[in-house]
Amino acid sequence: MKLGSYVEILHYVADTAVAGAYYQRLGLASLGDDVYTDGRYHLHLLAGEGPNPSLRYFGADIDALQAGGLDIADGRLISPAGIHILLSSDAPPRHLPHDNVARAPDITRLGKFGEVSAFIPDINVECTFWEAAGYETLGRYQQPTPWGIWHDQLMLIGLHQEDVDEPFAICHFSPDMKEVNGQLKAEGFDLQPFDTSGDPDDLSWQKLMTPYGLMFYLFTGDISDAQP
Repeated sequence: MKLGSYVEILHYVADTAVAGAYYQRLGLASLGDDVYTDGRYHLHLLAGEGPNPSLRYFGADIDALQAGGLDIADGRLISPAGIHILLSSDAPPRHLPHDNVARAPDITRLGKFGEVSAFIPDINVECTFWEAAGYETLGRYQQPTPWGIWHDQLMLIGLHQEDVDEPFAICHFSPDMKEVNGQLKAEGFDLQPFDTSGDPDDLSWQKLMTPYGLMFYLFTGDISDAQP
């Protein structure tokens, strides 16, 4: 059973207006009520403090989900890796702009949304949780380390078994990401090398560090056919 009929990425910030202006500079479009979209996911800014990012599902049948074995407390699930998922039985406040996130078009300058990415200690433990929550395997691989992508039509979760202490990130891909990253860097966005083993001046793969505790991974690549 799926977690709900609508999902959004929750992002806690001190000032939603200031943060909203920042994300619009990245190409996310305002939908009103502090919600911004890249054409595939909705980013909902909330004033205050909380785990960044979190997911929130609406249209959840909480009783049925609990009967199915999910450990829901106070309307919240927490994955083994610490991803918070809020569940509401309320009707969705809006609709996603697609029927299948894995194949939806993009509208942002960052290219195509690939996943909410998480480094985790044990991919088998983590994927068991997401599959119990209604996610299906889009792809699973062993190189360079065990990783995979899971989805429920509404959201994409990327799990990477590595001993890396980083917050969860929103991952985007574009064939022209090197040029995009160069433009972002010239505009003053805080871009950092994805790892320290390569050329620090190579803009093909970068981490965008926002001022609000949220990270973006920006990769050169083409996932137009939903291929990771």
